[in-house]
Amino acid sequence: SDVSVDVLGGQIIMKQLRMPQHDPALLRVQNISSSELISAINPKQFAMSGPVSGALPLWLNNEKWIIKDGWLTNPGPMTLRIDKDTADAVVKDNVTAGSAINWLRYMEITHSWTKINVDNLGVLTMQAAITGKSRVDGKTAIVNLNYTHEENVFTLWRSLRFGDNLQAWLEQNTALPQPPCRKDKDCEDK
Repeated sequence: SDVSVDVLGGQIIMKQLRMPQHDPALLRVQNISSSELISAINPKQFAMSGPVSGALPLWLNNEKWIIKDGWLTNPGPMTLRIDKDTADAVVKDNVTAGSAINWLRYMEITHSWTKINVDNLGVLTMQAAITGKSRVDGKTAIVNLNYTHEENVFTLWRSLRFGDNLQAWLEQNTALPQPPCRKDKDCEDK
């Protein structure tokens, strides 16, 4: 109970976990840096910056859900940048999608709301509503993006080598605490 972790420039907090679970354990996400998160995952197709906060109701022993009715939002300004090669490939392959993707090459996000569910087989369902500004060919426009995505996160993590990337990031950015000096040993101040 009452566990918090400083991670990725923000905090993840869990007030309580009771077993057996009759209610989900609520993971509060506060001001997580999307830039640090994306750097840890290391996808090549896009980059983001700005804080993310929300709540993820976590089930450990539910027959259907791992996360049910979770949500994320941006408490401050965010940016989204689609990789040039990725955007160019979409534009080349599909003219209609290409004109839309041009508005997403670089977007300043003013408001986002994402609903998240993950079933116990790893199927993630996200529904996002994003509002922001984009600039294309000297023109600025308000962009309203409604996006739904479904993907098996277990398969995705394996394909992105998420575990390897996260492990490497943790090794570079964390350190284990040093054991305290015992009275019967000479210790050096560092």
